[in-house]
Amino acid sequence: MSKKHLKGRILQIIRENSQEQSDIGVWDYDVAKQILNEYELAGAYAMGNVRVTLTDLFSGALIKAVEEKIDEGEHFGPNKILFKFALTSFGEERMRDTGLI
Repeated sequence: MSKKHLKGRILQIIRENSQEQSDIGVWDYDVAKQILNEYELAGAYAMGNVRVTLTDLFSGALIKAVEEKIDEGEHFGPNKILFKFALTSFGEERMRDTGLI
């Protein structure tokens, strides 16, 4: 079975998690863990690649940061900024346009 492109799957994960929880958004490290698991990836490079992709989606206004906190070394490394992301209405519209939902 073929997997979706990384950006599309990340958008789906953010949308799915936002719908399932009363608390809007999903933390970047949770997205990274799910992507690494689903795509059978491992290591710092793969984690970094997910973060870069999230940054790209953020800069394209498809997702927005709804909360930040400092990593105490549990996820990406000490003193890194962690972001909680939610889908924007534009992001949802683009997902519809491209057949992701």
